[in-house]
Amino acid sequence: MTGRRTAASSWRTTSLTAAAFQAFAKKQAPLLKKNITWAAQTQIGHWMGVIADWKKMLGSDWDKTYAASNTIYVARQNNMLFSVLAQFFGPDAINSRLILIETISFTSTPEDMLEALTRIIADRSVGAAFFGSYYLMDYELMGGDGRAAIIDESKKRGMTPCLPPAVAFGSHQWPTLITPGSGPASLADLP
Repeated sequence: MTGRRTAASSWRTTSLTAAAFQAFAKKQAPLLKKNITWAAQTQIGHWMGVIADWKKMLGSDWDKTYAASNTIYVARQNNMLFSVLAQFFGPDAINSRLILIETISFTSTPEDMLEALTRIIADRSVGAAFFGSYYLMDYELMGGDGRAAIIDESKKRGMTPCLPPAVAFGSHQWPTLITPGSGPASLADLP
């Protein structure tokens, strides 16, 4: 129920049934899909142009350039800006010079992004100095030992461990879900 204030400053109560809402949503869905398609095409076209211009401007220094894109959990799959950057940086730059930084905010300041990227690069030197692995610190430091402990503790409890595949330090795989699943994966896949 929602209340609506009239000109006479009295409140009148109105209601909306679930069936009426569903009918409205079903009518709007095709229009929303078109709007979303247009928005995606517009943003991708814009960012492809911006990055192409930056790459041209930097010339041979492009191969020394780092890029970071921020994302929140729900938006990291198919992150548009990171995906555009990957087209220009190439797959070998993923997780080395092209980094997806997960945040808890919808926005990050340039200072936030620079601080995160600086910490990642600095941590890599620490991993190399102490363990001989430049990319070790990009991963949960206790992850390997924690993984082994989960396997051992699960066995003690008669449980089957539920863990993702181990990924080598310095992997260039996408920093998002890459295993296929069943069901729709885009708005175009929905009826």
